[in-house]
Amino acid sequence: MKKAMMAATAGLMALAGAAYAQEEETVEPVAQVGECKLMKAAPEMPDPKAASAEDRSATIEEIKGFQGKLNEYRECLTAVSQNEELEVEPRQAALDEYNRTVEVETKMVKDWQKFDKKYKKENA
Repeated sequence: MKKAMMAATAGLMALAGAAYAQEEETVEPVAQVGECKLMKAAPEMPDPKAASAEDRSATIEEIKGFQGKLNEYRECLTAVSQNEELEVEPRQAALDEYNRTVEVETKMVKDWQKFDKKYKKENA
């Protein structure tokens, strides 16, 4: 009986370990410079003709979530770009990436404005 309990416990521990390992699997970043990683992509805008009020609200929340992650990423990029102990190349790469993220955010905001204008026209 003791051996059966030990075997069952070992089996459960192995399953728990496998489940934990699956949770620990890392998702690839959408952008990375050195140790700075952006783990979330800019949200796609729904079709304004088919979007519901819930779709619109969900998109707003996705935008806010993305901007939060983007701010964290930019803080890291700023720290790298201002680190005078680093060589010029990684500092410049961080600065270039920072500027790229500004363009990504600007495009996302313009896409949101276009979506929202069309959505309001469709749902007036």
